Amino acid sequence: MMKCFFKSISVTIVVLFFSISAKAQPFNLFGRKTADSYFLVDYAAFNADSLNNKRLELYYQIYNAVLNFEQKNNQYVAEYEIVIKIYNSKDSLVDSYHKTKKVIVPNEKKAKSKYDYRTDQVNVILKPDKYVTTFTLNDPNSKKVVIRKLKLNLKDNHKKKPNLSDIELVQAAMPNSEKPNNFEKGKMTLIPSVSHTYGNEEKIQLLFYFEIYRGYGSTDSVRVETKLRHESNMVYRDSLTIDLSNNPVRQFRKIIMDDMNPGTYELSVTLKGHRNKKLAVKYKNFELVWSQKSMLKHDYKQILNQLAIIAPKREIDELKNDSTYEQRLRGFNEFWRKRDPTPGTKENEAKQEFYRRIYIANLYFTILYQVGWKSDRGRVYIVYGEPDQVEDYPIALNSRPYQEWYYYHGSQYRKFIFVDENDDGDYRLQYPYNGIY
Repeated sequence: MMKCFFKSISVTIVVLFFSISAKAQPFNLFGRKTADSYFLVDYAAFNADSLNNKRLELYYQIYNAVLNFEQKNNQYVAEYEIVIKIYNSKDSLVDSYHKTKKVIVPNEKKAKSKYDYRTDQVNVILKPDKYVTTFTLNDPNSKKVVIRKLKLNLKDNHKKKPNLSDIELVQAAMPNSEKPNNFEKGKMTLIPSVSHTYGNEEKIQLLFYFEIYRGYGSTDSVRVETKLRHESNMVYRDSLTIDLSNNPVRQFRKIIMDDMNPGTYELSVTLKGHRNKKLAVKYKNFELVWSQKSMLKHDYKQILNQLAIIAPKREIDELKNDSTYEQRLRGFNEFWRKRDPTPGTKENEAKQEFYRRIYIANLYFTILYQVGWKSDRGRVYIVYGEPDQVEDYPIALNSRPYQEWYYYHGSQYRKFIFVDENDDGDYRLQYPYNGIY
């Protein structure tokens, strides 16, 4: 059940009268997707030490929000089981992994956290082939089962010419400890970024890892070009000459992204040989999410437009007068200080929840010409959170496709109706716009 931190809403409206003549079964619009967003999986493949084999690294990330915690004494306890199965191109099971774990947190807030998670990694040696990998998360307390699936094509990288491994996105790096772990790469321990998102930390930097393989030829060195593209524009590029006396050559890289705008980025690593001939190229997409510093500097208008969803016009007009970064930062911090439900603690839950909801709105309600937080469903979701019940009518007699969202919690029952007026996926809010009948 979602807490409503925000009290006002402003939505662009187009009125359409229609008759409800079709029946639909209630379903939870966010239930499956939310579970998926709190149980993430990814992979990267590298050459194994043994000839012609691959080292497949499988990553998974489990958030507290997907687990069912039970209070025991002064703690909250959850248990989960993770089962991984790998099938080859002939649908034969070639490997499997099973693990059970108990999670203990000190309070209910941590138990329901959408931000606390644990990341793990499973390493498997496989022959080059096409594979299907299933990840099954079982929660014995709630009987909940969440299944994720990856389709993999592991190609043979043991070639005459120099070649590249996959790119692994990294969320944290540190020297190896005395105790071996699954995350080791040479002398470093690299924790994968399973979510492919960056930007929440104070200093924003893209961390990634890849390996260069010498091959069986006589090449002594190669050029490695690294590029970042955002909305088809190149925003970063470097080129280095790499000596191939070691095999493999391990590359752990950092790119500072403090002043880059939020959005989807494409990272590419290209290997070039004699006369600039392209030998190999690998790509990886990631998301640079909301960053206070970059938004205040480069897209202050968008910050104000987002805050206007939950704030009165008078307050937004005052913030518009701030012109320098320092003024904007003070005004922005004061805006959220006044809305902090737990003053004196490090976290501002209202601020965290607001930008989490914007992220979810962008994830599920974006259409070709409009970002999700600007849509009617996105703005209702930002203000009121996840609906308690959703009825979906994708095919409705004598009317356009529509949805009904119901909110039972809080001080006021609300029902919102959204109609796909142009059959383009943009569901528009109908009267009454505040959901009160």
